[in-house]
Amino acid sequence: MKNIVKILAGLALVISLVSCSADFLETSPTSSYDQSFIFTTTDNAFAAVNGIHKSMVRQYYSRQNIGGYPSFQIAMDCLGEDLVFPTAGNGWWTNTGEVRWTSNRNANGWLSAFPFRISYLWVSNANMIIDNVDAAQGPELQKEMIKGQALAYRGMAYFWLVQLYGDRYDASSSNSSLAVPLVVNTVEVKKPLESVANIYAQICADLEQSISLLNNPSNSYINFSSKSHFKAATVMGLRARVALAMQDWANAKKYAEMAISTTDATLMSRTQYTQGFNNADNPEWMWGFEMIPDQTLYFYGYMAYMSWNFNSSNIRGCPKCINNVLYDKIPATDVRKGLFDPTGKAYTMPTSSYKKYPYMNKKFAVADYSSSVADANFMRLGEMYLIAAEACANLNDAATAQNYLYTLNTTRDTGYTKSTSTGATLLEEIYTYRRIELWGEGFRFLDLKRLNKDLNRNGTNQNAAVCYTMEVPAGDILWKLAIPQEEIDANDLIDPNINNQ
Repeated sequence: MKNIVKILAGLALVISLVSCSADFLETSPTSSYDQSFIFTTTDNAFAAVNGIHKSMVRQYYSRQNIGGYPSFQIAMDCLGEDLVFPTAGNGWWTNTGEVRWTSNRNANGWLSAFPFRISYLWVSNANMIIDNVDAAQGPELQKEMIKGQALAYRGMAYFWLVQLYGDRYDASSSNSSLAVPLVVNTVEVKKPLESVANIYAQICADLEQSISLLNNPSNSYINFSSKSHFKAATVMGLRARVALAMQDWANAKKYAEMAISTTDATLMSRTQYTQGFNNADNPEWMWGFEMIPDQTLYFYGYMAYMSWNFNSSNIRGCPKCINNVLYDKIPATDVRKGLFDPTGKAYTMPTSSYKKYPYMNKKFAVADYSSSVADANFMRLGEMYLIAAEACANLNDAATAQNYLYTLNTTRDTGYTKSTSTGATLLEEIYTYRRIELWGEGFRFLDLKRLNKDLNRNGTNQNAAVCYTMEVPAGDILWKLAIPQEEIDANDLIDPNINNQ
């Protein structure tokens, strides 16, 4: 596979900048089209943006569990304690090492290689758009929209990279440890590793510039009907996520509140919460991927591993379950409790070939068990309320934190009463509801890392014979993915001993 130097050198805009008349997608070799053609007009440049959007969910490298961004989400929960695999199933996510924590430091394994490759492909394509769109022929407002989209993608990509390959950000330190190369143009593509601090500074700058470009009500080019495209509120949500990881509570509060007030999303009803998390028409979704029915990913898709009812061997043999200790924390009056079966007997399965296990989920579902077609969710409004609550609690504004938690939970739980907790107790309540609300949506590993908490699966329904690793102390090197060996071999600016540090 291509290493980062080849990717960023622009030998091919592998994911997005290829031609299919209506938009530049991945249907033919990109070497057939040079940048002077792609960026002749703003319409062509926007087609390049659409190519990046399409790259978020697609098949990669002929490996069954690599289906783009949703594969990141699954891996992040596999590495946590709240997603339980009752058996090894057919081996995906278990034998391959994610649940077992046996692949984190394998510099030649997919878990290290894939996030690195795809993130730098997003960076490469974004850099080419950012560097070239100003010279394209077309309306200035359209150029602003296009550049805002590309900046958001670059910020998103580096946020994944620094979290996965770098040390956790510590607001009390200089964050001078090295993470990944920082490439922000199409000229200098071979770079040494950059510090965690400088990468986060670039992420913040990219996202803030994106917000300023997209937050223009008079720009008709940003009135997207599709939730695949970035809107200002979505990028505000990304910026709030970044601030949360940086323990920058003031900006986490600021941008979460901006997202809440700017988005046209609304919190879903209790009935909508039980409809399978498979449709971008859900009013709470802020950012996602709308699947075209005839372009299903089959066994590459998120629902082929996380739903309870798709007809795949992984689902039939290994339905995904919730940590029983976390389940017990969900109030009986909460609709979220009804998404799991503690008995392993209650659900009527599509056919008799589906196995049942205690605490299996019904949160994620496909509409047709013979098809994995489902829209993919990347950001919901509920997360913004949780970020705002956590930030306010850390700012010692307990009353506002309690209000945000109350607003969210009363849409889920008919019996919820406003919290009266303060300090550490309030924070633990917020953390618990974050785990409940976002279960299976790809947050747990990175939440544990940013909060500097141990992985602890003891005393739960996690099966040590399946997951192998029951404990990992905070700060252990296993919390940092190995930089792919192919990149170290190709880039002489990187210390070859970096994966031992």
